[in-house]
Amino acid sequence: MKYLRAILLACGLLYGANDIAIAADAHFTVTDVPGYWYDTGVSIGGTRSLAIIGKGETVHFHQAVESRHTVTSLIWPTAAGAQPIDQPSANMDDHSVTLDTLGLYVFVCKLHPYMLGAVIVDDNTNPGLEIGDNLHLLAVGDVPSYSDLAARLLRAFFLVTNPDNWKDYSRVGSTYLVSYPSVDVRVFDGANHIVANLNTTLQGVFPGTTIPAPVKPTVKGVGEVWVDTQFELSYEKGAAYPGTMTAVRVSGLNPWTVRRKVALPSRLMNNGHNMWASHNQNILYQTEWHGQSLFIVDRVTGKFLREIEVGVDPAHVMTRVDTQQVHVGLNGDDYVVELNKVPAPEYVRINRYISMQDPNNLTNPTQPHAHWMGFNGKHMVTPNANTGDSTLYAFDPLDPNAGAVLSKQVTGALSIATGMMPDSSKYYVSNYLGHNISVMCGPINGPNGCTPGHKITDISVLPGYSPGAAPGQGCTNCLNGLIGGLPIQTPVSPDGKFVITGNTLGGTITIVDTATDSVVKILTCDPGCHGVNFGAKKGGGYYAYVTSKFANRLIVLDYDPNNDGNATDAVIAGWVVLANDTAPRDAWVNDNLGQGGQGVLPVPNVYNGWVQKLPDTWKLQLTSKQRHPFP
Repeated sequence: MKYLRAILLACGLLYGANDIAIAADAHFTVTDVPGYWYDTGVSIGGTRSLAIIGKGETVHFHQAVESRHTVTSLIWPTAAGAQPIDQPSANMDDHSVTLDTLGLYVFVCKLHPYMLGAVIVDDNTNPGLEIGDNLHLLAVGDVPSYSDLAARLLRAFFLVTNPDNWKDYSRVGSTYLVSYPSVDVRVFDGANHIVANLNTTLQGVFPGTTIPAPVKPTVKGVGEVWVDTQFELSYEKGAAYPGTMTAVRVSGLNPWTVRRKVALPSRLMNNGHNMWASHNQNILYQTEWHGQSLFIVDRVTGKFLREIEVGVDPAHVMTRVDTQQVHVGLNGDDYVVELNKVPAPEYVRINRYISMQDPNNLTNPTQPHAHWMGFNGKHMVTPNANTGDSTLYAFDPLDPNAGAVLSKQVTGALSIATGMMPDSSKYYVSNYLGHNISVMCGPINGPNGCTPGHKITDISVLPGYSPGAAPGQGCTNCLNGLIGGLPIQTPVSPDGKFVITGNTLGGTITIVDTATDSVVKILTCDPGCHGVNFGAKKGGGYYAYVTSKFANRLIVLDYDPNNDGNATDAVIAGWVVLANDTAPRDAWVNDNLGQGGQGVLPVPNVYNGWVQKLPDTWKLQLTSKQRHPFP
């Protein structure tokens, strides 16, 4: 045992008894509990995901969950050299790493990249906890530890790992201000060492804001919107099995209100992440990202219908237009599992597991996340989180049990989501740790005779940003004064005009014009901006519905208010607070109310290919243009 009592007391990190000792090693338990994914069991300034150790000591990670994870270095001192730890694939193993260089180390799970843990290695030689002169960011490079990007990442760490820092829109009129440990840290600005109080500095760079009263859009939507409020806790399931499905009315007599909560307590649904609807819109297919099952739920009543064990860490789910087969990406493995539609009471049945590997160039498991299906059912594309590439897969029209990988090409670091043009001419891959979106040649009608599945270009979601500038000074040349960063869901609008992306780092929404493949507007979102999907706007056009992991509101984005194909006048039309304890529910939601917004599903489905399959009851609520969104 080694005692760091002197420095910890000086920095105000010891809470409680004065005889608390810091062990020679640090121990993190890997959990499924929101905010405490890498859990030391000891709070330091509100986070239980930070440990402080001496030079040459060892950090241990103990997995105690039903899903697979990785422990991957995201940030480490440049002086430490190569990445301290990077596991080749997701696993359920315990891990350890010995750290010999002073400074800050941040770990992430490549499957679930909101899972963060951090270690500071300090030898009590200099004033302040040692952050390191320069920090190396995975897939980005080196920046001074006293820089705008380092400040944003530190803010993100303490926001993500402390649920008290999540933004609660039910607290109208209160001040939202992220709190940090009130400790002195030693950082470097590229020329000089600076000792600064962490809480004072970051609150000065990122000041508080007032929680506004809800605003309802003046124009209704069509149907309803379902949100995976993935971090809501319920009494019946407990903290180890978080997640609810939240249904929001966007039409009818009482629009823009929560109508139902579904937690599936009898099935212990674990981190429900993404949904899709059957072609008649009556059945919802729901994945659990930290589990192994696909759930089938009656959309109208919220009644549980069936659970099917499909594989490790099922992430996203979509139906195939021509066959109504259901496809689920197994984020902890190498496959997309294909399920055939069958009559109730089974609803669907596993048909086969489709590898996303190039059979001529096998690598580590791909770990596909948010795939997308072509408008005619002939193709599928996946973002492969583990291998940093994208697979283009073609189904065999003559043999339902055959097909082939047409291409598997490098995209960027931690490829996490895809979206495809309505005619399958191009598709887009968001690279979470690469801070960009790869534009890929589609399987049909690709531009300029490009090769299907090959990259056309990359679009930065950090336009004009200077990451090495002083904290608060990095965005003097940014578009709309904002940045993207850590992009996630990236769907293409049903008319093919825009790609809209939620960005976790900037807490923003970026809009890309598909004609030029350039960012044309950035808007403020919420902490952990994540999910995007399109739904019909009553009378014509579309809304983009946007969710955030660390805020409890559903944003309604009117990205083209006058339908002129120009998004520079995009505006947030309103929002819905997802915290609601009066709506019908199958469990008592008792913590993190409305938090964890990730998967978002508007009903009816208005994408080209699917919209044509809608029953007449839904088609009659759409305009002629909405029923035929793409020429």
